[in-house]
Amino acid sequence: MSSDTKNSLRILPLGGLGEIGMNCAVIEYGDEIIVIDCGVLFSDLDHFGVEFSIPDFTYLKDRKEKIKAIVITHGHEDHIGAIPFILRAGISAPIYASPFTSLMISERLKEYSFNSVELKTYNIGDEFRIGAFSIKTVVVNHSIVDTAALFIDTPVGKIVHTADIKIDPSPYFGPTIDLDVFEKAGDEGVLLLMSDSTNVEHQEHSLSEKVIFKKFEEIFSTAEGLTIVSMFSSNIGRIGQVLDLAKKLGKRIALSGRSMETNVRLGKDAGYLKDVETVLISLDDLADYSRKDVIVLSTGSQGEYRSALIRVAAGEHRQIQLSVGDRVVLSSKFIPGNEKAIGRMINNLFKQGAEVLYESVHDIHVSGHASRAELKTIIEKVRPRFFIPVHGEYRHLVHHAKLARETGVDKDSAIVAVNGDVIELSGSSCRIAEHLEQESVLVEGRDGNDISKTVLKDRRQLGEKGVVFSILVREVNSGEIVSGPEIITKGIANEEVEALLVDEAKKLVNKVVDEYERNRKKGNPAVDLQETIRIELRRFFKANVAKKPIVLPVVLDL
Repeated sequence: MSSDTKNSLRILPLGGLGEIGMNCAVIEYGDEIIVIDCGVLFSDLDHFGVEFSIPDFTYLKDRKEKIKAIVITHGHEDHIGAIPFILRAGISAPIYASPFTSLMISERLKEYSFNSVELKTYNIGDEFRIGAFSIKTVVVNHSIVDTAALFIDTPVGKIVHTADIKIDPSPYFGPTIDLDVFEKAGDEGVLLLMSDSTNVEHQEHSLSEKVIFKKFEEIFSTAEGLTIVSMFSSNIGRIGQVLDLAKKLGKRIALSGRSMETNVRLGKDAGYLKDVETVLISLDDLADYSRKDVIVLSTGSQGEYRSALIRVAAGEHRQIQLSVGDRVVLSSKFIPGNEKAIGRMINNLFKQGAEVLYESVHDIHVSGHASRAELKTIIEKVRPRFFIPVHGEYRHLVHHAKLARETGVDKDSAIVAVNGDVIELSGSSCRIAEHLEQESVLVEGRDGNDISKTVLKDRRQLGEKGVVFSILVREVNSGEIVSGPEIITKGIANEEVEALLVDEAKKLVNKVVDEYERNRKKGNPAVDLQETIRIELRRFFKANVAKKPIVLPVVLDL
């Protein structure tokens, strides 16, 4: 992406266009760059050992002296989770974030031992200049507090980036979105609108967060046993509703899961969650209270591996054991890709004797993303010359671009872009100028070790085909085999079949060794014993179980 075209602005999405997550966009003018959001994409079950993916920061590393700021719209992991990794890449630009988002970023940076980051907190409504860019932050509603749209005045015109957005007439915390501000921007002239596409397939207006209050009150007041409410721990508005209902109904609240404990603390520090201590109890003290008088706020609504709720469902949680009469409320959307894990968890919760309430059968969740009707309202207010849908799978982007055309944007001015597309924007044109290959980076564990495609391939092969070890001991001076072969198999077949296969495999290796010994004693050039064993065992298992396992022959010299 050259910087020869001084009078045009360039936009490079590094993530979030073609998937739900890993949101990150580069905006570049001349020798100045700002980065909008920096998030992760959580792994699906096909990625063995991969916890999440992050954007490829190579482009930014090569231009790190040009980067003036990282501007964050809100505190969800898919918008802030990769910040430690962009810092690790040697990019030291100041980070701008709203108050609650700043608290979440600070907490994350502590986990990764970053102590000297320049974190600038803005109040939503603030305006600030970063080089060639003048940025106004605007209140929008979402499923996390302190979410800001960005109105960016650039040398070529105004860009409106909605962030994740919904139109909520009565949010539980904070002000409602001010559509007049969007309309005023439209009156002044908006060159480009970049808008959240997640819920474009939903026709009906999204429900207000306050709708949950009545449903929760009904569930809590009729409880006959323990109630577990599992949700995203970042949803401070919904946590606040549970805490306020606990006070109203004389219930107690216990927290389960590290991120739930952390975010309740941060919600209190930010001034949203008040008098928390009056209702909170420790999980260790559950037995001191009647089960029907306790609500557990838990992580794990997406069936995450080893999360608190997964352990409860498996009967492996140290402090929480379910019984008949208990209820588990999954108050969150099932993120695409997590359905199988969530389904298994729900089945196991039912097996524990609990009643399980979830979105597809009970009204216990409202989306934090605008539906088609709301997105149309935003386009009508802003009236942009050009439109780029963001934050969505590819089909969402296509549907949103079509909606923009139906709402008055010229056919060729609603552009479906994907990660790696280089978008050149001027006062009179918007086009995809080129495409840069952007491979997401796979990350293992919370310490953030990168996993190469080769390692991932090896893990898949181990999982799908199994592994065979063949161990021999050789006398180093004489060259004679003095022990073995020992054959160890993992993931090949069931125990009875494996036992038979191991016996036959030993015979095969013995034949290979005998042939090797005859050749050696005759003075013939020595064959590669280990490689011969590897080839013959692969053929053997292919013929018997239709698999070519990874074979690791080991010859130990004594």
